Amino acid sequence: MGKKSRKATRQKESSAPHVAAAAPGDTASESRPPSTECWICLDGDPDDEGKSIVRDCSCRGDDAGFAHLSCLVSYADSKSRDLVDAGEGDISESWRVCPHCRQNYQRQVALDMANSLLLFIDENYPGSEVLKLGGFSMIINTIDSMDYENNPELREKGKRAANQMISAIQESGEDNNDG
Repeated sequence: MGKKSRKATRQKESSAPHVAAAAPGDTASESRPPSTECWICLDGDPDDEGKSIVRDCSCRGDDAGFAHLSCLVSYADSKSRDLVDAGEGDISESWRVCPHCRQNYQRQVALDMANSLLLFIDENYPGSEVLKLGGFSMIINTIDSMDYENNPELREKGKRAANQMISAIQESGEDNNDG
């Protein structure tokens, strides 16, 4: 799939999933070899939003595991829809785990994927409190694995996600008591 195919794919996916905005100073792509391509779209150039390819999993080598965040989100979106349609599986896995090395994404890529999962759930399954709680949990666990103690912005994101999770639990309890 070359650049022409990528453009055609993007035009076809006019309802492409939203990607959560990356934090400034994201360094996951700084050490990539110059000829590296995204394993999904096979393009090494920045995506339509101007973001470079990233890799923050356990893949090794000059070409393994690199992808645009927007491509990772599209991939996870598609896998999640397939699982929901089939009525099986953990939809968070494709948002959390690299399909190549089978290890969790790390640092900013993990946080961006967790935030994108929550957007995916809000847009596609707004009434599913269980899925929403799973999304909040993924964000909180990701922040917990990062150096949040020395990062006030990250600490604030964690507090916000925890408060949203508590509110969702309380609302879920109120809904159950009403019925």
